[in-house]
Amino acid sequence: MAETMTIAELAERSGLTARNIRSYQSRGLLFGPEIRGRVAHYNGAHLARLMLIGSLQREGFTLAAVKRLIESPGDYSAIVADRRRRFREGSSDITTTVPIPEERIQALLPDLPEDLTETGLAWRDGDGHLVSHTVLVGVGRMLATQGVSLDVVTALQLEAARTAAGLGAKLREHLDAQLDPGIESREERMTDLARVAVQLSATAYEIAFLQAARRQPGLTDLDDQLDLDGDVER
Repeated sequence: MAETMTIAELAERSGLTARNIRSYQSRGLLFGPEIRGRVAHYNGAHLARLMLIGSLQREGFTLAAVKRLIESPGDYSAIVADRRRRFREGSSDITTTVPIPEERIQALLPDLPEDLTETGLAWRDGDGHLVSHTVLVGVGRMLATQGVSLDVVTALQLEAARTAAGLGAKLREHLDAQLDPGIESREERMTDLARVAVQLSATAYEIAFLQAARRQPGLTDLDDQLDLDGDVER
């Protein structure tokens, strides 16, 4: 698949019709495409939003309720937390990956690594196309639509990835030294412990991140906006 999609290609990937997609745009549920000449170009963030809308509808949300949710940072963060949990448990009904417009991102953010797979946040699928995680792309786009610059969105992701990679390597080094190499289930045991450790890291990261962000002028309500464990009313 190309790095961007026509509306026909987006419809095929999302299981919707072009008419559905245009209707979501007119309702304010889906942000507009990039127009080049007379052709509308969509990307992975559009696909991630459409999958989120479809998933929420299957849970009983009306389109009006969906619109309110995705326009509210606090409620949206609760949705993201729920989706992360489902992806972790393997119970999500949303496709895990979406395509990344590699050339477009490099043009907008020339300071990014030349090979985006080095960040660990993107990888090549079986056809060699660059893809990333649906939740990551969707949340990044949501922050951008709320006025957070692409530079800041990118910095948040890259710094988190670098920190996570370092911590993951440290855990691996420790487990390599501690676990008996003769155990048949050694790799499975490492994976299980890593899953617990990443929850520890994520919790510590969330606590420290929110405390630091709250100290900045104008962000005194950030804990309400980013209540990742909050409930979402239908």
